[in-house]
Amino acid sequence: MAAGVSSSPASVQATVHAHVYAELRHGLMNGDFLPGQRLVVRNIAERFQTSAMPVREALRRLVSEGALFDHPNRGVIVPEASVEVITDIVRVRCLIEGSAAEWAASTITAAELDAINEINERMKACTTVDGADKYLAFNRQFHFSIYRAARSGTMQQIIKRLWLRAGPWLNIMRGEATLGLGLDYHAEIIEALRAGNGTMARRAIVADISDAADIILRAASAQAPAAPSRASRRQATPPAQGSR
Repeated sequence: MAAGVSSSPASVQATVHAHVYAELRHGLMNGDFLPGQRLVVRNIAERFQTSAMPVREALRRLVSEGALFDHPNRGVIVPEASVEVITDIVRVRCLIEGSAAEWAASTITAAELDAINEINERMKACTTVDGADKYLAFNRQFHFSIYRAARSGTMQQIIKRLWLRAGPWLNIMRGEATLGLGLDYHAEIIEALRAGNGTMARRAIVADISDAADIILRAASAQAPAAPSRASRRQATPPAQGSR
C-alpha cells in the first residue's frame, strides 16, 4: 500500500470552493467590494488561480444567502441598498450586536480581552488611507472577537449575515477623515467588558454602530436620485388626445 493517499479531484474542488467562498465572505464583510459592483467569474478565478467552477459555486452560495444578487442583465453584483434598507439593517444590528456585547461582559475571559485589546492597538496604527484595508479587517476581527465571547453560535450566524449586507457600505469609511472615528467607542467597549458591565458594553457598541451609520446614511442620501419636482412632472406629462 502506498504511504500517502492522494486527494480525489472532488475533494480538491470542494476545498478550493470553500477557500474562495470564505475569502469572498470576508471581503464583503470588510468592505472590499462596492455596492452595485459586478463580480466577474473570470477575474475572481484568476485572482485565486483556480477554474471557474468553484468560483461559480461560491457566488451561487452567496446569492442564496442574500449577500449577492443575480441581476438578470448584469450578472452577479453586490446588492445596492436604499436609505430605508440601510436604516433597517442598522436597527437590527444595534439590537443583536448590542445584546452580544452585553452577554459577552459576563462570559469573556482575560485572555480574550487581551487579544481584543491587541487588535484595537493594531487598528490605531492603521488610521491612514494606506492602512484602510487592514483597518477594516481589524475592525471586523475586533467586533467578532467580542461576539464569539458571548458564547452563542446562533447569534454569531445572525450577525455574520447582517455584516454581509452591511459590509460593502463600509467602503465609505475608508477616507482619511473617517478612519479611526470608532476607536473611542472601542476603548469604552473594552473598559466595559473588563468591568463586566453589560449595560455599558451594549451602549458603547450601539454608539459605535450608530455613528458609522450616520456617515453611511448621509453618503447614501447624497447618491440617491432626487425625486422629480411637480413642475418637471407636469412638463413631462404629454397632453391628452383631443386637447387644444
